[in-house]
Amino acid sequence: MGSLIPKMILIGLAASVSPVSIMVLISIMLTKNPLKNALSFLLGFILVLIAYGVIGDLIFRSAKPNKGHVGGYIDIALGVLCLLAIILVFFRSKKPKAEKTGGSFGAGKALGIGAATMAINTSTIIIYIAGVHEVAMAKVGTVGSIVLLLVLSFFTLLTLFVPITVYVLFPKKASALLEKLRGWLVKHNTVIASGILVLFGVYLLVKGIMEVMK
Repeated sequence: MGSLIPKMILIGLAASVSPVSIMVLISIMLTKNPLKNALSFLLGFILVLIAYGVIGDLIFRSAKPNKGHVGGYIDIALGVLCLLAIILVFFRSKKPKAEKTGGSFGAGKALGIGAATMAINTSTIIIYIAGVHEVAMAKVGTVGSIVLLLVLSFFTLLTLFVPITVYVLFPKKASALLEKLRGWLVKHNTVIASGILVLFGVYLLVKGIMEVMK
């Protein structure tokens, strides 16, 4: 299992590269009760992420990815989805939303937005599911699988901790700092998101093809 942990970290970091999710979180943090709303957003995001992980793990195990070349074909399919997701990245980039949310904003609404953000977060979903597939293929037992999924999930959430950490460390300057971060993400969103999808998509395709050709 030790050799799989670094792989889960790398996949989780790739899945965490989601500029849109960070921009949505920052918008929520530019309202009243920023920390409370941010944590509620994060909770909603985590709940959906865990649901994807559990469902994905059950599906992959029922498909018996270790049998024949099933695992390779799954990697190829996920690689193709990564490349197709680039189309969505460019489509969404035509109308970047960077305005302040403003006004009163409840924790319940923030939780719902967090859940919805993760539910439609295509790039994160595909890469995270690729990690879940790796766990399903690993022969590490129940405890080992849980540990690997926890590592994968933690690093998938890592970039969302950045705005929250900025607020905790610099509460008085947080609004200005978060505005600058959001502006930078709006400007570079397409390049960042499409770049990680290309790299990971090619990786999955090569990995899957090599598995099928064995």
